[in-house]
Amino acid sequence: MVGATASALIGVMNPLLAKLSSLLVRECDKLKGVGREVELLRDELRSIKTALVAMTETEEPSSQVKEWMRQLRELSYDVEDCIDVFMHHLGQPDPDDGLFRRTKRRLKALRGRRCIASQVAELKERAVVVNERRKRYELDAAASSSGAVTIDSRLPALFKEMDRLVGIQGPRDELVKFLTGVDLAPQRRVLSIVGFGGLGKTTLANQVYQHIKSQFDCTAFVSVSRKPNINKILAKILIGILDTRNLSSIHQKRHCDTIEDLKYKTFEDELLISMIRENLQNSRYFIVIDDIWSISAWQGHLRLAFLENNSASRIITTTRNTDIAKACHFSDENYVYFMKPLSSENSKELFFRTIFSSNKKCPPELEGVTNDILKKCGGLPLAIVSIASLLSCKPVTKQEWVWVLNSFGSTVMQNQGSHELAVYFPEDYTITREFLILRWIAEGFITEQQGENLEEVGEQYFNELINRNMIHVFEMDIFSREENYRVHDIMLDLIISLAAEENFAIILDDQHCAPSPNKIRRLSLQCKSEEKITWLKTTSFCNARSISVFGDFNKIPPLKDLEVLRVLDLMDCSSLKDDCIENIGSLSQLRYVRLGNVSKIPRQIGKLKLLQTLDLRGTEVKKLPESIVKLLQLVRLFLSCGVELPNGIGNMEALQVLSSFDGTVNSLSIIQELGNLTKLKDLEVFWIYDDKYSSGKMYNNQLVMSLCKLGGFNLRSLIISGVDYPLDFMADSWSPPPFHLQTFQVDMACYFSSLPKWVSPLSKLTWLSIRLTKVGGEDLEVLKCLPALLRLDLYTMGYKNTLKISCGGFSCLEEFSYGPSPFDLGIMAISKNVRNGLGMGLTFEAGAMLKLQQLEFGFNAHNALSAYGARLDFGIQHLTSLRHVRAFIDGRDASDSEMEAAVTAFAISVSFLQSSLVEICRILNKVANDEKK
Repeated sequence: MVGATASALIGVMNPLLAKLSSLLVRECDKLKGVGREVELLRDELRSIKTALVAMTETEEPSSQVKEWMRQLRELSYDVEDCIDVFMHHLGQPDPDDGLFRRTKRRLKALRGRRCIASQVAELKERAVVVNERRKRYELDAAASSSGAVTIDSRLPALFKEMDRLVGIQGPRDELVKFLTGVDLAPQRRVLSIVGFGGLGKTTLANQVYQHIKSQFDCTAFVSVSRKPNINKILAKILIGILDTRNLSSIHQKRHCDTIEDLKYKTFEDELLISMIRENLQNSRYFIVIDDIWSISAWQGHLRLAFLENNSASRIITTTRNTDIAKACHFSDENYVYFMKPLSSENSKELFFRTIFSSNKKCPPELEGVTNDILKKCGGLPLAIVSIASLLSCKPVTKQEWVWVLNSFGSTVMQNQGSHELAVYFPEDYTITREFLILRWIAEGFITEQQGENLEEVGEQYFNELINRNMIHVFEMDIFSREENYRVHDIMLDLIISLAAEENFAIILDDQHCAPSPNKIRRLSLQCKSEEKITWLKTTSFCNARSISVFGDFNKIPPLKDLEVLRVLDLMDCSSLKDDCIENIGSLSQLRYVRLGNVSKIPRQIGKLKLLQTLDLRGTEVKKLPESIVKLLQLVRLFLSCGVELPNGIGNMEALQVLSSFDGTVNSLSIIQELGNLTKLKDLEVFWIYDDKYSSGKMYNNQLVMSLCKLGGFNLRSLIISGVDYPLDFMADSWSPPPFHLQTFQVDMACYFSSLPKWVSPLSKLTWLSIRLTKVGGEDLEVLKCLPALLRLDLYTMGYKNTLKISCGGFSCLEEFSYGPSPFDLGIMAISKNVRNGLGMGLTFEAGAMLKLQQLEFGFNAHNALSAYGARLDFGIQHLTSLRHVRAFIDGRDASDSEMEAAVTAFAISVSFLQSSLVEICRILNKVANDEKK
């Protein structure tokens, strides 16, 4: 598996060589006496890299080659650390320094040059030895090249869309019948799906869940895994229940606050169970508990949360163990479903559908190797898709397919960043695309390429992981704004083993012992035990580049000893205290910091001159120290609401992302300084000032002035959130318009009385999410002319008539939502007389929205039937590219027969779509209906 190891090594060496070349060009004056040695060292490493490129596709390495690569990897790390520490010690002169400080700095620089001179000489000698040893191995050259990577949409669809899955419709229908069949039993029922890893238990459970979840009052889908954190699982169940359960307007804010607390705070298990039971008391619920590995995980706490309420509630569990499946049952009425491997016929169908995106037959010359590959896969869908995904990126030749067959166990490892993805995060840990790419950037895994910045290169690496099914989308709703990803557990052990073998990272959990005495480069703490605490106290972490902590670790490595640390992730360290980070200022190489639980950020943070990302969303910090404005290389600042910024924030000229900026706790001067951030691209604002008061007008006017300045610079994305509050103060005053704006979202309950005039000239706008008092035809005429618009969320508060979508315009639109906002839906579900009523929906003419793939809209059942009769024709059949549709049907003023008629009529109108791609959400207010009766 030289290819995988060589590729990873190249990923290490590329940024190092770039850094050495930059150092020689930009800092030649500071390298007096050592410049020539640095140059020779760089050239020696370049020669080694050339040999590595030739190894990326060779076969299994010998023990000599493995050892050579180990030495090269350690050498590369040591060289980079040496250069980074040297440059830090040289430092940048401060114009305000007096004679004493300038003299002290010069003496320090002189000592630094003497120190680095001896270190560079030693490192160069090591490089020469490593390079000459390489020449004795006589490895064959097998150069390879790769271009830009884009996501192959066929592959994620295999796990989301019914028409892309193989052999699952029959099992899905069988389970649906048991759960919701004609003989619907009022008793709580449990369905257990059993099978070994990779058979598709989670995929089947998810298909059933997506198919019938709309029939229940509240739902949740959570995973347990081998090392369950029951407290977090209970919290996720409660979040799912609250997200899908209709709450009264009185409890709307409490609902949002509870979900926010559940995400970032820790509650006692008993309290969480009590809260779950309270919310399920009078509801028909549907819960999926995925991947249970032990009986104790279920019987200890989870089963206590799901009370019997005789509402025909349903639970699905998935596990690899039959005894566990039976233990999850409450009565003999429950059901165990045993997964089976795919048949030979279905295996071939899935294999070729993945490679060719069709049922294309196997070329005759490949039949033999195809059979051998499928035999190794053993009917496991995951294994079949993983190997087929790799082959889909390669020429369809027997030579390529035989190579994949012979390297079956290692092919999944040959991509940039796979170690980082799997090792740092515990099993079933969910990550976002942005989060992982920022980690890669901070560690230097990504270097800029011609015409592409770091984020764009990171997107290519991430897309490669998706294309090879190294990761998969988890908990992604059709209309979700954010995708969460996971590594499948069938691959996790292999990746962890390879990372440990190459000393890429050390993971400490309940399955891995204390590591070998190599230099520790990356550390992930995931399980607390006396043995591991002792090891932490007696081990040196001076070479650590990244430390991530998960769970209850009240003792983390001393920060003052971590001179070369680049990434510090303590977001999920539940026992983190303020004093744990008091020495954070000593981490001079830190590029990325993510914290949780702490309430105060030390002043020392201003010393982190290289810091690029600071994420404090999981903290209880309410005020940032004044020294934060000294972080002149900070690119991304993530905050929770309620954080006060210091004066001078406008001097942070490198800042590109600020989320969230809370206008309610910051002064006018800070809002004014906001306009000085000339590189700011992404801004999220929380705002509730009312124009009725003079102070509110002052704040609103200042915000508009700052936004006008930012719009003239680089602003690409603006998100505004708040309470039920108008934003009309900025409807006509944003001038000149923000021509670079690509995303504009009005979240939560903010709204405009009418469409802002400055929307019309936004030729680069791709996503508009806006809540209006009413929507008219004139608004559509403006919106349909936006040339780049891909997604439109048009939320209305009082439109009673039918909105007609004519042909023409919307040339790029792929996603369209019309009707009530999520905020309005929460109110409508509990109130009969409310201004936010639904009208009669919308209609599409032939030729309208030709590229639309996803549609979401709402209509009032009584009004629509009164106007159009039993046949509701929305013209959805004219949407030739449509793939998914969701409808909200308002039944508050409708009789039961009217509601059923409306549901039936709508189902007929979308009958050309597969049922799994259609979702009907009924809005029924029980109190209002009871009063009417």
